[in-house]
Amino acid sequence: MTRPFLALLRPVLLLAGLVPAIAAPVRAASDLPRTADVIANCLSNPSRDCALAAALMVTADEELAITQVDDLIAVAETFARLGDPDRARATIDLAVEAAHNIGLTIATEQKLSEIVGTMAEIGETARAIAIAEGLGDRFRRANALGAIALTRARTGDVAGAQETLGRIKVPLLALKYAVEMTEEIAEKGQVDDAAAAALEARLAQVDHRLLRALGYTRLAVLKARQGDIDAARRLRDTAAAERDYILDTADRARLFAGLARAALALGEADAYADAVSHARGLAMRVNADYDQTVAIADVVAALAAGGRVEEAVDLAERITDLRARTRLISDLSRRRDAAQAVVPLAQQVLAAAAAAESRFERDRARLAVAKALAAVGAVPRAVEVIAGIENDDAQAQALAALAQELD
Repeated sequence: MTRPFLALLRPVLLLAGLVPAIAAPVRAASDLPRTADVIANCLSNPSRDCALAAALMVTADEELAITQVDDLIAVAETFARLGDPDRARATIDLAVEAAHNIGLTIATEQKLSEIVGTMAEIGETARAIAIAEGLGDRFRRANALGAIALTRARTGDVAGAQETLGRIKVPLLALKYAVEMTEEIAEKGQVDDAAAAALEARLAQVDHRLLRALGYTRLAVLKARQGDIDAARRLRDTAAAERDYILDTADRARLFAGLARAALALGEADAYADAVSHARGLAMRVNADYDQTVAIADVVAALAAGGRVEEAVDLAERITDLRARTRLISDLSRRRDAAQAVVPLAQQVLAAAAAAESRFERDRARLAVAKALAAVGAVPRAVEVIAGIENDDAQAQALAALAQELD
């Protein structure tokens, strides 16, 4: 606890006012509480301060720079979402430094690409874009810019999100993020007519039938939530017109799932029931593992949005890949109309995680589940999951996320 990295962390610790004893230079390392004890004590009586203190203590103890980055990103995200930009910036600066200390270019670039979304969230968008555009691999560069665009959309900067999206030079990824950005904006439900028109114009230029149609269904949801029913129906009908041209079974399942969500937003119960049932039947007929996983994830979200949680969880059981399951529960936790499926789905994912041979994979899944549970307000259940995580760095990242939901 006395090595140089702790010295770098001290300004964050002092600024946070969390563990002044750690920052006190007169305190001997042997007198400091063990991180395992701090984590255990916090889990027995969780609070925001103890969760952040534990996360920072684990980070200070970590010797691997690549792991330090993950811990610091988690803490920085929490500071940002708690409205503490100074602490968030101090922490993200340490994350950038740790990324450069990895000593392996490909690993450094991967971690920098994971940092830029949080950097944009705390208002350092120009710096985030500069880092993203400086990445050597064009796919990593595109994904980093996509993460920035999604962050800007999530925080209400629709014009900025559009501008960032225009920087992506990999066409298919630009299309993918255009759809995801529309979903983020629809989730917020707050965008003016000019921004909505710009989104529709961008989607009209998308040279991919499925992605364009999915974008229209997301925009239809946004318009319905804003009360512009005529525009929502027009967009839904435009998406539905692609049915005759989209022939792949997995793609059709995804299209009908999108149409179901649009019908639900419009209050059209019969149309929703027809579309989601059609989507479910199509998804179950897909043979290729990857395609089936993607299709099922969309249908699960549509079922959950309509309150058909038991069906959603049963269908999710068909996804056999553990990482795909964790992505699904993470995605659902960010969607207000699908979040009700998170708690019942969590048990399913945890059972699959327990059967994994790799401790890394077990903890990766448990971390995602804990964060998802915390995001939907299931704090006691999230605490139980965190207690079962085997690695203290994964526990630290989970505690940092949990802190957002604690007092």
